[in-house]
Amino acid sequence: MAAATAPYPRSHRLLTAAQYQRVFRHCQARSSDRYLTVLAVANDLPHARLGSAVSIRNAGNAVRRNRIKRLIRESFRLHQDILGGWDVVVLARPDTATLDNRQLFTALDTHWRKIAAHAHTGSDTH
Repeated sequence: MAAATAPYPRSHRLLTAAQYQRVFRHCQARSSDRYLTVLAVANDLPHARLGSAVSIRNAGNAVRRNRIKRLIRESFRLHQDILGGWDVVVLARPDTATLDNRQLFTALDTHWRKIAAHAHTGSDTH
């Protein structure tokens, strides 16, 4: 496996319920499709932070849930430079488990770009 070029340290993660609630309550950018909903709110940091909500019920089982969460983290790690200072929460819908890895990466790429575009233009993203 290739060496990581972009870090994903603890400081780039949403860790507390309060951090998640801030994104849910004050969402400034949103991108959604059949598989995922991505919510984002600006933070006062020079980097983006990620949180994810993938239930076992929506994923089908723990193995699928962990695969989805791992792919969300890896995609975020590769795209965090375009997201700037945003707190982002990715919510997985039931159909997410039907996607293969490439399809999930493609869907996430689209969402990251929509959130990044909102960050640069200030327009509402849906």
